[in-house]
Amino acid sequence: MLLSYRNHIASSLVLLSSVLTLPAMADEVTQSDEYAIGVMVKSLDNAIKHPSEKSLTTITSYGTDSRYYVMIRGWLVQELQGANSQLDAYRQDDEIKIRLQRKVDFLKRAIRRIDLE
Repeated sequence: MLLSYRNHIASSLVLLSSVLTLPAMADEVTQSDEYAIGVMVKSLDNAIKHPSEKSLTTITSYGTDSRYYVMIRGWLVQELQGANSQLDAYRQDDEIKIRLQRKVDFLKRAIRRIDLE
């Protein structure tokens, strides 16, 4: 009888310790997820700032993930609105207009690509 009682206490302690470690394990996963999202945001920010085919591929790879599609598309639309507004404001400087037009074209292609895939 005494041995059974001790086994019960030991098994209860093991169960209790495993339950108490679950929040710590969950925090590790959450921190890892937060880190991955941070890496994604920095990659997307860099891709938007430096338009190229590689940047378009980066945006497409993250933008076609259904978990992030709405956020990324909204971000691209906001960037597009800002670039269009700046493009409308410049009347004289052709160099700036050309750079802004390239950005507008790139953002439209990026939005179209994540919408279609």
